[in-house]
Amino acid sequence: MRAWPIGLAIAACFAANVCAQAQEPAFRPDRTPDGRPDFQGVWTNRWITPLERPPTLTNLVITPDAGARLHQTMLERLHTTDPLSPDYAWDFTGPLVIRGEIRSSLVIEPADGRLPYTTEGRARRTAFAAPFSGDADPEQRGLNERCLMAGSGYAPFLSIPAANIRRIIQTSDTILFHTESFEQLRIIPLGGRKGPSIPRGGSSEAHWEGDALVVVTTDFLESDRFRISPTSTFAISPTTRITENFALIAPDEILYRYTVEDPLLYSQAWTAESLLTRTGDRMFEFACHEGNYGLAGILSGARAVERRAMGKAR
Repeated sequence: MRAWPIGLAIAACFAANVCAQAQEPAFRPDRTPDGRPDFQGVWTNRWITPLERPPTLTNLVITPDAGARLHQTMLERLHTTDPLSPDYAWDFTGPLVIRGEIRSSLVIEPADGRLPYTTEGRARRTAFAAPFSGDADPEQRGLNERCLMAGSGYAPFLSIPAANIRRIIQTSDTILFHTESFEQLRIIPLGGRKGPSIPRGGSSEAHWEGDALVVVTTDFLESDRFRISPTSTFAISPTTRITENFALIAPDEILYRYTVEDPLLYSQAWTAESLLTRTGDRMFEFACHEGNYGLAGILSGARAVERRAMGKAR
């Protein structure tokens, strides 16, 4: 009996947000001394909307009631798969709303909101968890468990329903993205010059197309096989090309769109879209290894099991 009023409240909140965005006048962004749109500041993209559209939804744009149901479904899924993590504030996120439209998925092309995997791509996607579930050595654990990287700081910027913030610093010849999580840093030359290759992050070049900032990233490592977040996971390879497009559409909103091309993994290019929203949150040091007892505990526990088995075999 209590769920229905809560659902109505969530739907009303979405509807109010939709109306507010729909009434906004044409936006003219602030500009830097060299005349370019000023992207500088601290931004977040902490949306709970999934990368791929759920099978129960047909359209990209959904009603406030459908948005409330999607929100509740995603919260239940996240609490089930990661119920004890204090680092993820699942309840403080919501479905993605762009220009008054509540979205059912980040993928906007293909029109069905699903990733167009080839046979090879689907096989990789299905098997992606296998390398991260062993306990023989640290290399069998995920990169985030080993404090090496997470999926939110390199191309593309994945939506994560948690504190997911980054600072943008901009000059006439360089754009810099500093993501708080894992202290991931992208320093990208403007004007078509290719930047240095980042381990597991590829190499990028940036240029302007009108008022839009376009960043193209290639040269991924063979070992960098996935981009992973709680709501967005997909396969990449050394032949992947990711094109990001940043456009200011409001004082506190960047329309962020990225296209992924890889003939090995996908039968066609696919495109996803989300928002970066300005935040007043401060960035702090991401001291990953402080209190990182989980990795050592997993490995030492496995050794204890092995010793016990050896003792029984004698």
